[in-house]
Amino acid sequence: MSTDDRTRQRVQLDFSQDAFDRLEQIKRLADAKTNAEVVRNALRVYEWFLQQKREGFKLRSVKGDTVREVELLV
Repeated sequence: MSTDDRTRQRVQLDFSQDAFDRLEQIKRLADAKTNAEVVRNALRVYEWFLQQKREGFKLRSVKGDTVREVELLV
């Protein structure tokens, strides 16, 4: 058993069919190789978002001259 194998933890998730379909769609959009890669990346983004929110930052979506403030409930 390698050191990397000993530091990993296995997590089993149950998804509804709709949620699983979304996961597969995200995997395709992200060109990710595995569902685990999608989940790890999602956790990084969510962690970043929570830290920004904790520090008082607001999330905005900008396209050209259009600016939308995004409120994500957590």
